[in-house]
Amino acid sequence: MDVRGCGQPRGAAAGLAFGAAVAALMLQQRHLHRRADLADKHRLQFDLLCKAMDDPELAAVLDTYEDEVRPERQRQFLLANALYQNLLHAYRLRTTDRAETLGHLRGICQSRIFRAYWDATRHHRQSLPVGSQERRLAELVDEIVARASEERDEWWVA
Repeated sequence: MDVRGCGQPRGAAAGLAFGAAVAALMLQQRHLHRRADLADKHRLQFDLLCKAMDDPELAAVLDTYEDEVRPERQRQFLLANALYQNLLHAYRLRTTDRAETLGHLRGICQSRIFRAYWDATRHHRQSLPVGSQERRLAELVDEIVARASEERDEWWVA
């Protein structure tokens, strides 16, 4: 009996297992890089929003509303955008689940200023890809804002 022949299937299996482990590690590494890239993007966006909130001349760059918005209101809208983007970021990274995200959204949507911001930026969301995470989250906000407008007092408790 040839001893070398008996070891080849085990060697092949070990090679396949090693290859699968390497592939899994590479996939995990790509996932971690994506999370890091999203975190960097979020941090940069937040820094830019902060600069715009601090300087009306810079905030004018972000004035893409259909109606004229006073500088004070625009600063409030920028903060509303920062709150929403922060929640979107947490949702994308899955640091909050759907139920927790809905709870935060219900809280944010209690604010009349946030609802005004949401209405003023509705045209911004029209180009979001159907089925994207941001589009799905925006549709949830649309529902919550609609309920808030209809039910007034205790809409957010349910």
